Amino acid sequence: MKKVLFITIIFPFLCFSQPTLEEKKALKVHNDAREEVGSPPLVWSEKLKKDAQKYADYLSTKDLFEHSNNLEKLNQGENLYLSYYFVFKENNEKYYFDETNHLDDASVSWLSEKKDFKYAKIGDSRNNFSLIGHYTQMVWSNTTKVGIAYSKSKSGKVYVVARYYPAGNFMGEHPY
Repeated sequence: MKKVLFITIIFPFLCFSQPTLEEKKALKVHNDAREEVGSPPLVWSEKLKKDAQKYADYLSTKDLFEHSNNLEKLNQGENLYLSYYFVFKENNEKYYFDETNHLDDASVSWLSEKKDFKYAKIGDSRNNFSLIGHYTQMVWSNTTKVGIAYSKSKSGKVYVVARYYPAGNFMGEHPY
């Protein structure tokens, strides 16, 4: 009886968990941008979210801001974003940004690179990749899945990591 209960009630939740409201908002930013350029919508991936969470936790523990070195092996793309969840006031008290949707903020920031993008192949001299690479990964037409997570460091930084599958931003290719 216990096995039947697990299989019929609990197992579907483990396999088919739904994105949170924060995650849905970030996914909407991505998919609205993709719709504008004719790329198919992304699907939320719990596996990619777990990979993103693991790396965000690593970054926050080390207080580092650098891309993962195993992305090629995983065939994953990655966007990073850094912000703060508190600042010090004049009297040395902390002011917390508790109501912030870090995933949405990061997605909007990556989307803001659109203004600097001129349609061309990745690596074309019309674009400075460091100004457009987050945006082009968001809208990369062959990418089908995304997972995003964040972690807060003791120093007050928020590290947001998005993982995309399959990876995009290949030199000599158009993003869409």
